[in-house]
Amino acid sequence: MSSPTTRATAIASMLSTALGVPLDDDDPDAVRTEANDTGLRVSAPVPATLSEAVRLDVLAFLMRTADRFGHSVQHSGTSVIWAEIETAAAGGAL
Repeated sequence: MSSPTTRATAIASMLSTALGVPLDDDDPDAVRTEANDTGLRVSAPVPATLSEAVRLDVLAFLMRTADRFGHSVQHSGTSVIWAEIETAAAGGAL
């Protein structure tokens, strides 16, 4: 299995290509990767015009690559897809 960083990089690159948004950890309108105590979280805004075929390709990739993933839709209609990769084992040990 690939390292958590390699997996997160692969997810970020795939989302950038599939969704047509840049990679930029400081831009909320770009693909972002953030670290926390237990892992890495990759998130990206989802364009309203995303085709069903691309949506299914993204979901299939995330099912193979991420430990967890989801799609958050706001009341305003904007949405963000996210994926998490665990870096710490249960109990916080690496």
